[in-house]
Amino acid sequence: MLNNRKLLLFPAVLAGVVILVLAINLRPSPDVKQVLERARVVDVINLEQQQLAPEAAGFGRVAPKVEWQAIAEVTGKVVYRHPDLNKGRVLDAGTILLNIDPLDYELRLAQAEADVSGSRAQLAKLTQEEQNLKTTLKIEKNRLAISKRELARKQELRTKGLTSQSTVDLEQQNTLASQKVVQEIENQLIVLPNERKVTQAQLEVNLSQVSEAKRSLQKTVITLPIDARISNVDIEQDQVVNTQQVMVVAHGIDTVEIDAQIALHDMQVLAASLTQYTAHADGKPRADQLDLSASIQLSSGSFIQQWPAKVTRISDTVNANQATVGVILEVDQDYRQLSPDSAPPLVKGMFVEARISGQPNPHWVIPERALHGDKVYLVDSEGHLKIQSVTVLFRRDGLVAISGELASGTQLVVNDLLPAVAGMALRVVTVNGQPVEQDPIQEPAS
Repeated sequence: MLNNRKLLLFPAVLAGVVILVLAINLRPSPDVKQVLERARVVDVINLEQQQLAPEAAGFGRVAPKVEWQAIAEVTGKVVYRHPDLNKGRVLDAGTILLNIDPLDYELRLAQAEADVSGSRAQLAKLTQEEQNLKTTLKIEKNRLAISKRELARKQELRTKGLTSQSTVDLEQQNTLASQKVVQEIENQLIVLPNERKVTQAQLEVNLSQVSEAKRSLQKTVITLPIDARISNVDIEQDQVVNTQQVMVVAHGIDTVEIDAQIALHDMQVLAASLTQYTAHADGKPRADQLDLSASIQLSSGSFIQQWPAKVTRISDTVNANQATVGVILEVDQDYRQLSPDSAPPLVKGMFVEARISGQPNPHWVIPERALHGDKVYLVDSEGHLKIQSVTVLFRRDGLVAISGELASGTQLVVNDLLPAVAGMALRVVTVNGQPVEQDPIQEPAS
């Protein structure tokens, strides 16, 4: 009985296998659709060369262009001190800051002027004496001529025996005496020019002493030569000052300087942009002749203020620790136009940012986001991705100037592609920010 049941199990299993095979073979196959190429959606811009100037940023502290020091050139007691002579005060040019007691220098001036008067009187005396000697010499020469004629007459009478020898000798003595007087006067006239030179030299010395005394007297009055802000005061009323003592330090307010430290590679980029340069008349390069523009900016919390600046010169040294070079900028300011609504004045010690722009030149300019390392993504003529290597020249305000094998009108992909595979299909949806009309994609029938 049990064996009969096992025999009946095999036909049932066989029938199930047959039914399974038939079900698999007779099952309808699913619809097969043609595989479509999946193109990546991209935004592009058309490459065109644009004018762009490189810009370098640096930092530095404000310093006055002119620092004036009142150094005592004379000694004495301070008899006057300006009431506004205090640190931080702004004073006008020509303001008398200090007066040093002038009494000693007034006495020196009076003595020097008296010596000048004495020398001039001596010169006048010599002039009058010369005139008198010349007149006396003329008289004595006439007297000598008469004496010589009289001697000749008496000598002739002596030869005739009409006069004595003693008379002739006496007349000869008179002639010799007249000759001596003439000789003495002539000697005095010879010496007079030398005496005049000595007196004239003494007069020049006395005049120089008068000038020196006047200068010393003027140095007792300390006057501010420029519009300036007082930085330091080291003198008080009735205090005695010594020569070479620094009494007041003031800073000019019309112009300030900033020694901005710029990275060396940024300076090279700025220098490379200077394709046009006009040399100075002496043939030497000057920074203020370069086509560079600059500005400085002061930031403190939410406060931001900018001033236009000009490049005046380049520092002669390089900071070895920071690999920077100093670029000296100048900023002009007018304190007379300051108001609560205007920009604050630039004072010594302010830490500011400097921006220096080079000369604009045509470059391939792309957005920063379109640059991927040293490569850019282009759309070739068949709508596929082309990865192009480029060289970055400089960056400015979210733009990048590049160079490479690029052509005008080439479409540059500005969005990112992950992954980016050369030759992959692309579908442009915007060009230069404008949408592009796309043809509808037709799917083939099943």
